[in-house]
Amino acid sequence: RQASSAAGAAGATSTSCACSATAAAAGAAPSASSSTTPPRTISPRSTTRAAAATAAERPELCRGSVEFVAPAEYMVRPPMPPAYVFVLEVTSNAVSTGALYNMVQAIRDSLDVLPDDGRTKVGLITYDSAVHFHALPPGEDAEPSVIIVSDVKEMFLPSPENLVASLAECRPAFEKLLDRLPSMYPLANTQSAGVSSSALGPAVQGVSLLLERTGGKCMFLVCSRPTVGNGAIRDRASATLTKEKERALLNPENNFYKHTALEFSRNQICADVVFCPPPSVPFVDVATIAPIAKFTCGEVHHFPAFDAVRDAITLREAIKRDLARETGWEAVMRVRASRGVKCRDFYGRFFLRSTDLMSLPAVDADKTFAIKLDFDDSEISKKDFCVQSALLYTTSRGERRIRVNTIACPLTPNLAELFFHADPYATVAFMSRSITDGIRDRRVDQLRSSVSDALVTSLASYRKSVAKSMSNPSLMLPDSLTLLPALVAGLLKSPLFCMDTAGSFGLKPDDSAMLTHLTDVLSVASITASCYPTVITLFTMSEGPSKGLKGPNGTDVELPGAHDATLMALNPESVVLIDDGRSLLVWLGNTAGPVFCQQVMSHVNAGNSSIDLRQVSGLLCGSNPGGGKESPVLQRSREIIRWILDQRQPGTRLFITPQGGPLQARVEALLVEERTASESSYKEFMTTLQSKVGSKAGK
Repeated sequence: RQASSAAGAAGATSTSCACSATAAAAGAAPSASSSTTPPRTISPRSTTRAAAATAAERPELCRGSVEFVAPAEYMVRPPMPPAYVFVLEVTSNAVSTGALYNMVQAIRDSLDVLPDDGRTKVGLITYDSAVHFHALPPGEDAEPSVIIVSDVKEMFLPSPENLVASLAECRPAFEKLLDRLPSMYPLANTQSAGVSSSALGPAVQGVSLLLERTGGKCMFLVCSRPTVGNGAIRDRASATLTKEKERALLNPENNFYKHTALEFSRNQICADVVFCPPPSVPFVDVATIAPIAKFTCGEVHHFPAFDAVRDAITLREAIKRDLARETGWEAVMRVRASRGVKCRDFYGRFFLRSTDLMSLPAVDADKTFAIKLDFDDSEISKKDFCVQSALLYTTSRGERRIRVNTIACPLTPNLAELFFHADPYATVAFMSRSITDGIRDRRVDQLRSSVSDALVTSLASYRKSVAKSMSNPSLMLPDSLTLLPALVAGLLKSPLFCMDTAGSFGLKPDDSAMLTHLTDVLSVASITASCYPTVITLFTMSEGPSKGLKGPNGTDVELPGAHDATLMALNPESVVLIDDGRSLLVWLGNTAGPVFCQQVMSHVNAGNSSIDLRQVSGLLCGSNPGGGKESPVLQRSREIIRWILDQRQPGTRLFITPQGGPLQARVEALLVEERTASESSYKEFMTTLQSKVGSKAGK
């Protein structure tokens, strides 16, 4: 029982089905202007011409995706206007790294892409050891003001007016505030005053009071571990960590942010969190703070050891994408299926309000959800079954809508047909989500065994039931699942699940916690890349830059051919790009690296032989800051990198490492077909797999 659709993919064994779907709040979908249903329902399979014509006029009877304007019965209250509240840390950690400055500039640059129908509201809060509420009065000549709440033990709103104001009316005051904000908290002042304490928890409570009646979106800049007031977190990562203690750090230190998230969800408040700690702050406790985004369908961005030269462009573009994309507000989504099929396990960023109702205060096209379906064979009698999702949401223009996606999945008694239509990418994506969800409670070796056992059981079933008449002793796979063993082997070598005794990935507790939350929203394509990274050549000494210019339609990019994920892809005379679904790494060969960097920086570094890899990273990710004529190497490399980044989650980072540099071990660990100090090679994995499958199949 397996199916896939444009909205997602489903893959299953003979007893359960995994369904992954993207809930987009907007896009091209056939819409129905009427929500009334005629007394007689016409099937699109009807044989009469009149009935077929009537069905063709009913989108819900002949289209997989349809959208309705919701009647008043679907509204608990009138649609609320979009409201954005920015909550920025202003401690010395935020100021010294440039995180505050770049966050402010990102907000400033995004004002024009916010909904502009006159309903949008904005607000701004800053915090250090106190919480500062900024009032935004209307008028061209209006001046912003600030009210400081220093007693953070019992948070309250210091003023009922202008803390969240109409953007159309208060924009002059808001722009003045953004322009002045970095100078209001200069580094010299914060350092001399010893301002490093963070009252994030009280700031969260302030936002809750501010938006409890209207709902909206709040965006937090976090550069320090919270140490003041409610939500304060102790430094759990200071001591030497054992494997068991590392797993404990994936669980929250306290439930303050989770409980606040549930309150946010009830009040239709979505929270985004942007972590930008400096190199001097290795631990801010992502595992404890991130649930405020997980249970409100928010975003989590993580920029550890934030460096403005390297990370500013990625940060600004991530913020702008978050604010510019079409958003569905006050949303709920329900997934249901035909009789005999039950939705059991749900994965993603949401709060499960009932057994099958997901609460999504704000939803967008960058969110994905996975659902496991259980089958009761005694109640399934038809040749197919249907799975349907219904998303009720409010557009940014204040219109209440219902989007319905329906897929029909065929049933078959023939096990061979099931295997021949299986989707290996959806299968490994669901495996990744399910074992990531269990990593907080189970040991890594247990999770690895569950994945390996599932693969062996599936392939043994195929050999025993389908390929038993074949005499070939080698591992037999249907064409559809040829890549599944490679993807599973890569999943077991991924940062969260590998037995990384040598520390090749260099993961710190916050990095691991971030990976668990990132998996909640990764697409099938991104998870596939995380299991088997894409390795392509950007530049060679003999041929120059690889292909990468835009195609005739202006959107497609001609990518170079991919290499196998082996050490053979790393040549000193080449520059290689590795996409692992979560980040991009550019590996510079000893011979080609200096030439590549000189050509990338030729228009901004004329006459200067020194190369700053952070600047190279910024040029490959962003625009032309120097304004000069760019080299073909930079143009083509950027086209390739930008195209890949557009397919990934907002905030995906680019790292550059020379051959033999600090990230060399990480690069080699991503070449999943190779043997490492703690993991077998792909060939060794296949040999072991073949033996286990043969034993289980009784051959």
